[in-house]
Amino acid sequence: MINELYLAICIGFAGFLIMAKSEDSSREFHLLLYYSAFSIFMFIILPAIFSNLMYGQPLIYGIIEERRVMFCLGAIPLLFMAKRVNVLEFERAIVYSAMIAVFFTWCFKFGLIADTREKVLSSERPDRSTIGPNLMALAYFYGIQIWSTGTSPIDGSKRSKNFYLLVAFVMLMTLAFGTQIRQLLAMCLLFTLFCLRLKAVVWAVALVVLALPFYFFPDLLKLLGLNVEFYTQAAQKGMDDNIRGHTIDQIFHHLDQVNWLPSGSLSLMWNDGFIPYFGEWFFLSDVGFFGTAFRFGFLAFLVVPISLYVYNYIAKNICSDMTFIYTSLFAYFITWPLNGLFEYDQPVFAIYFVILSLRAMHYRTLEGIYERRPYSQLQGSY
Repeated sequence: MINELYLAICIGFAGFLIMAKSEDSSREFHLLLYYSAFSIFMFIILPAIFSNLMYGQPLIYGIIEERRVMFCLGAIPLLFMAKRVNVLEFERAIVYSAMIAVFFTWCFKFGLIADTREKVLSSERPDRSTIGPNLMALAYFYGIQIWSTGTSPIDGSKRSKNFYLLVAFVMLMTLAFGTQIRQLLAMCLLFTLFCLRLKAVVWAVALVVLALPFYFFPDLLKLLGLNVEFYTQAAQKGMDDNIRGHTIDQIFHHLDQVNWLPSGSLSLMWNDGFIPYFGEWFFLSDVGFFGTAFRFGFLAFLVVPISLYVYNYIAKNICSDMTFIYTSLFAYFITWPLNGLFEYDQPVFAIYFVILSLRAMHYRTLEGIYERRPYSQLQGSY
């Protein structure tokens, strides 16, 4: 319900911006609109058309099924609000929002918040929270980046290394014991290696030292709510319900049958979606690039590089300095085989486009200040 409300706000805000056509709208807003329009066409409209051609599903159901892609529009209201505060306030907003997610994650972990989800898999990890994992990952990336450089990734201002190191530590512990999402943990470790390089050794040693008490006293893990039995069973016997592997096998079998033609995606609102064709345990959301291949067939090998090129082209037109952005997104792409970035992680792209836009605005402000300096000061700078 909250996601749908937020999506409606993003759509409404983008619509008002388009209708207003205000001269006050910066070029960043227009570039973000181009990014959103491209994403919606490529990952909502095209799959809806393909599912209509393959299965006869009405277009409206295909659009509803892929509505998560519309979270790319979230970049518009986020940038609008970010322009009304300074960079420090924006960065603190990210940290405080992540801390709120951490608080609710631990409340859920220890039963202070009731679990209303349906447990449909025997391999489901009990007490696993899904409250703001990507936001916590962003806060972790931000903390590690600032600990490494001591400056803001947006405007280069000095920041407290110790504070952001503490933020990164809290986020990592929450992701490990609260959300228990292995892909995010792998991303965090990869980002640490990419960003810190030599300092990563210090970080790794510190984590080993912190992990030693849990190695010698395993009961401490249970106190933190970690489902030790689940991971022990997964390591020794494997999962009882290999849903992901089963889905990938069915995808390749289907693509062979249809000669790799695009198939789109089906909505449960229309004839029970994929259930009549593939059964109840078929989820495109859990198979990353393989889900993209199912939607686009042989076109996936064109759609993916074209999308990456367009995203990079738009980002370069916003701001050419993308050091932090490249490092963060590269960590995400490492997990791409099991994580549908284009279809399910558009909020991640949106927030990084906003960070890039704020950096571009900062550079433009510096250029304006430099141009307004008196001639005598300009002579002294040479």
